[in-house]
Amino acid sequence: MSASASSNLTAPSYGYDFVVATTQASINATMLDYINGLKSTPTTRCFVNGPKVNGKKTTVEMAYEDLLKKTGGVDPFGIADGTSFERDDGSNLEKVAKAGFLACFRITMGIPPGLVSTPEKVPNVVVLGNNTKTVTYNMLCSKFQITELQYDYDGATLVNLTQPKAGWIIKSHVDLRLDPVGDAAYNKLPPAVQASVKNLGADAFGVQQLLFDLNQAGLSDVPEIPGLLPNSAAKNILTQYFINTYFQDMKTKGQPVLNYTIVKHDNPATLIPTDLNMMVQPLIDPATHQAYANPNAAQADLATLDYICACYNKILKPAVPFTWDWMNTQDANQYHGVVSINRNTFAGYIRDQLMPSIPKNCLIPTARITMKNAGFSKEYEAHVSTGGVAAFTMPPTGSNVLKLHYEQQADDYAGFHNDEGEIHLKPSLDVNVYFQNDNIVITQHLNIYLSVRSLQTTVSGNIVDYTLKDTYYLGVDKGGKITIETSHEPLVDHSQSPDTNAFVNLFTGINGIVSYVKNQVSFTSTTFQSFPISVVQNFVFPGGKTFAFKKVAFSNFQDLTSAITYAQATNK
Repeated sequence: MSASASSNLTAPSYGYDFVVATTQASINATMLDYINGLKSTPTTRCFVNGPKVNGKKTTVEMAYEDLLKKTGGVDPFGIADGTSFERDDGSNLEKVAKAGFLACFRITMGIPPGLVSTPEKVPNVVVLGNNTKTVTYNMLCSKFQITELQYDYDGATLVNLTQPKAGWIIKSHVDLRLDPVGDAAYNKLPPAVQASVKNLGADAFGVQQLLFDLNQAGLSDVPEIPGLLPNSAAKNILTQYFINTYFQDMKTKGQPVLNYTIVKHDNPATLIPTDLNMMVQPLIDPATHQAYANPNAAQADLATLDYICACYNKILKPAVPFTWDWMNTQDANQYHGVVSINRNTFAGYIRDQLMPSIPKNCLIPTARITMKNAGFSKEYEAHVSTGGVAAFTMPPTGSNVLKLHYEQQADDYAGFHNDEGEIHLKPSLDVNVYFQNDNIVITQHLNIYLSVRSLQTTVSGNIVDYTLKDTYYLGVDKGGKITIETSHEPLVDHSQSPDTNAFVNLFTGINGIVSYVKNQVSFTSTTFQSFPISVVQNFVFPGGKTFAFKKVAFSNFQDLTSAITYAQATNK
């Protein structure tokens, strides 16, 4: 059984309209696939001594081309590591020093060459861990060179280092919480940047929208590079500028570092998020019902990054860890993640699709007795019209997700103290919607009760008693649009013909009344019919621009779930 069968978004702790969850393993596979195919070019940043401010030295950035002009064409990257000079010796290195040079670094994004043939040794790009506040992001370079001029009293020595074949791993810790209050890093961003980070558009769940805003992230762990002093200018420059450079290098290729150019589907999603947050969901230990304290590699890869979403401008509830896993080993062997739609949210969508068809079966009754011939005879009349008002209710739990009950009664009486006769006409409608397994079941029951009395004789019965049952078996296409196979059971007719004899019919005309009412409604051919498949089939899952959808089913708590894989992507 899929882990998502436990999805219960209607539980009081959650209430999210939908959740998109993808595993750490799939995120890394997707990112590495992108990085490995990237045709990247080197990005170079250079820094020199700036003017003193309040008596303190400053560092300013200088374009690489401008630095070469100041050095007379001498390239610090071309000077051997360990080269030194003494004051006024006229060497190339002195020319670099006189330009005020401090440090340069040059990076080319990609897989380190020593790891290309051994992908199993490539470190994870993203390590979710167990805290949304400190997701680890590892940046990889196919080429990485850094050069620094370390000054002493009489001259300077150049440090010129190139990463080994296995590469230097640059690590950043990113706070992915998108809380507008509290200590989340997002809350400290300017409003314009917040709007860019909290992307609510059609590509909100793309790899690019893992929302690692690298311009805002802090470099948490500069690698220990032999030859660089802990407090050297190069070390400080890496700490301050590396992430921005890495991000900018990707931007020049057309997309940020965490982006794919996703093969786009035309179908717009039915549910559009108006607010979202993100949460890391570690794998739960079934023995303790808590996250694994020290997960092994396979368990860590099953952790998910969860987008929790609100629609229709609802207030998004705080991120609370789920009590179930979204993916298990069997799921992860086939899919990258899951989309889950809140039971009540999807039921609300179905309700809204059904409502236009409801009034034609909500019948308004009219019943009347007219005394004629100075009271010696009576005329009974009964008829119905469409357009009654009814509303669905939504039971809080169970497979019966929608209920509608409508009834109206019309009555009339004749004679002193009603002793001459009476008539009662009561139409009713019941509609029930069930979510179960991979299907939606809709039942309709239309009933018209008629009772006629003349003097002491009464005849009554359900002159219309129709039941319809339709089952919609759900599938999903790659773009996230629901597909349907239907099963329509034959109309069940339990209508009654009141037991009358010629004498009763002579005084009440009940046979004519029954025939008249039935002819008015003509339910079997026009009014009382199965709901069109568009009621369900027009629904499109969120994330269709990012994911391919594989299967659909209701969870044990009636959330609508679909397995997803990242859509085919191309590098640009």
